[in-house]
Amino acid sequence: MGIAFTNDSMPETLSCISHETRSKWLLQRVAILRRNPNFGDASADYARGAVRIFEGRYMANKVMANVARQVICMSILALHFTRDNRHHGATISGIQNITSGLKLCSKNTTAATIDLLENIGLVTRVLDESDHRNHLIQPTGRLIFGIRRITGIALSAADKLFPSRHYKQLIEGTDDFVENYFASSLHSLLNVSTMISELHSSQLFAISDGGGVLLCKLMSMKEPRTNAEESIVCFPYDEIGHLYGVSRTHIRRLMKRAEAEGLVRLLEDGGRKIEILPPLNDVFENMVAAHIARAQFDLHLANKDYDLLPMDRFA
Repeated sequence: MGIAFTNDSMPETLSCISHETRSKWLLQRVAILRRNPNFGDASADYARGAVRIFEGRYMANKVMANVARQVICMSILALHFTRDNRHHGATISGIQNITSGLKLCSKNTTAATIDLLENIGLVTRVLDESDHRNHLIQPTGRLIFGIRRITGIALSAADKLFPSRHYKQLIEGTDDFVENYFASSLHSLLNVSTMISELHSSQLFAISDGGGVLLCKLMSMKEPRTNAEESIVCFPYDEIGHLYGVSRTHIRRLMKRAEAEGLVRLLEDGGRKIEILPPLNDVFENMVAAHIARAQFDLHLANKDYDLLPMDRFA
């Protein structure tokens, strides 16, 4: 299960927690989270939080539009904050090794995304003093702030499930702890493709531009009504596209594919009436649980809560 990282250019995994052990723990954690009696409320809060962050912020949606771009942003932070005498920070080649190793996108797409991040002021390039042939990709305060807010959504949901842990309070703490958190996230990043393939009955929303945010918006529009109508929502493509800076055509195609995969039923043209089918609830809940599980793993690692982590027997 998962990808065997044998390429020397890939980041090192933890000596005390193997990639396979971490994969198994994260998948088991998703199942545990979904069985929590408060998970329904927590996932609804997650959807509303994502909507608040991304609605009307077209560029934020563009740079975090799918799993590949999210991984690129997180890789920049992770590699930057794990720099030491042997690793000098985030380089284009280092980030490309992660995205191509996970089979998320091509090296050219990774380089183009980094160019976009630089153009809108989320990263800068500086000369690598240890090797003048390279430039380091450094996150700006804007990228750190944005990813911190997005991480806060998952940790707020985790607090609803485990109120005594005070997860979000930790990520809102000192800059040193936040840097440790982002550095720790390098390890769970290497399990992203495994979680997508294992958890999602459809990869449709994970790989589509804006798919995760559009899914959150769709699910946040569900409101308790009569039993016959509780899963029917109005999701007008024109209005939704305007909110997130994506085309009406893109959303229409996304919903058509979702219907073909048995996730929704399109009852009226233009998204005016869409029935959310049970398999889409599973896709959504798996996505939320996966984000929470990763955030928990990274936070426990940064906080040195080793008793809560899956240590290998012969570490």
